[in-house]
Amino acid sequence: MTGRSAMSSKFSELFVLFFILSAISTARAQESNPPMNHNEIFLKDPSVGHSSGLGPFELTSADSSSSIQLQFVGQLWMWYENFDNGSGKGRTKNLLMKARRIRLSLSGTIHKPELSYRLHLSMAPKSLELMDFYFNYKVCNNIQFRFGQYKTPFTRYRIQSFQRLVFIDWSIVTKYFGAERQMGLALHNGFEKPPKLGYVFGVFSGVNARASHGIGLSLAYNEKAPNPSDLAGTGTPASFHPELFFHLTYNANDIRIQSNSDAENGGFRYSIGASAAWDIDPTPYHDFGLRLAPECLIKYKGISFLAAGYAGFSDLGVQSEMKLAMTGGLLQSSYRINKTYEVAVRYSVVNFEDALMSDAQSRANRLIADSENDPDVIAQYQSAGQIDREQEAVLGFNVYFIDHFLKWQNDIGWLGHSLKIENKDDYLARSQFQLSF
Repeated sequence: MTGRSAMSSKFSELFVLFFILSAISTARAQESNPPMNHNEIFLKDPSVGHSSGLGPFELTSADSSSSIQLQFVGQLWMWYENFDNGSGKGRTKNLLMKARRIRLSLSGTIHKPELSYRLHLSMAPKSLELMDFYFNYKVCNNIQFRFGQYKTPFTRYRIQSFQRLVFIDWSIVTKYFGAERQMGLALHNGFEKPPKLGYVFGVFSGVNARASHGIGLSLAYNEKAPNPSDLAGTGTPASFHPELFFHLTYNANDIRIQSNSDAENGGFRYSIGASAAWDIDPTPYHDFGLRLAPECLIKYKGISFLAAGYAGFSDLGVQSEMKLAMTGGLLQSSYRINKTYEVAVRYSVVNFEDALMSDAQSRANRLIADSENDPDVIAQYQSAGQIDREQEAVLGFNVYFIDHFLKWQNDIGWLGHSLKIENKDDYLARSQFQLSF
């Protein structure tokens, strides 16, 4: 059996075992609290909690103390890309189609409603990744604990599920600033669904579980980011270094912040928040020492407006002084014409500070010289420190057949790269169909 097959088999066994343990817990809860008219686990109405939804599908004990929810998300993606290869190198044009995201999750409660869990897998073609695996214990409404692997609480924009994005993909700012999933312990009063005044304080491993978001310094220094959650491959190990996260949010007038889209079409509502991440011992050339991000979301009569700012600080130069390394911004607005149709626009920018680019270029020159001009080293590091700014502008049009459960998204976009010696412009046109339950 190959390493990939063995790992897949082991994880399949883990998934089945977790399902069986949850079922046993549900059955025991029934035995200790038998219902008046029957003594069976029943399939809950999939529309419960969703006025016009498709799921999730749930098995629960009659007293609701234990439950198992099975959820699925699939996205089919077609896109056209037109990339600028640089001066005198022409352009690359591709038309592609693929099953982009295939996600399966198992969640519910164990023996008591206060103790919940979630196991979330990504099973796209040629990919098997552990996304989330955590337990959450609710002491009371204002005190909850979450332990395991999950998204770090850095910006409400990133905490939201990808299923509920207004655009097909995340803004470019998340690639550089995050947040990404890590192992950690958090104290909160509603992680995904906070009350009027919400908070999350957490201690995390400092090691990103995936090489997708929050890899700004790795990209600046042309370093390869580790991807520990890759279950199909070996995964590159990374050392533990505690990272502290703080997230505060104020949500006025019953605003729903699980999505930036305003499907409720209500009166004036707003949410303001601030996030901070302090890495106590950051890995050089990979991790920011400090990240800050204020944000604001406004909704009114089908119109939504989102603004977020980002700043990343790192030890730079020979003296390793903490300096501003990278800044970014996100502006996004959408209008729900009605329950079915929506138009949207987004602009994002990431600025690379001169101190960061100078440090990255100096380090690259040293590495190349020390390697005696090894071709592999030159190929990896020769472009380090050459970018000043990256910008993105996107226009979107969405069709919601059944809210975010069944929707069709379309967008066209421009991605501009301002380099030291030239500018490059890339263009994208994308269409995506999503089914979730």
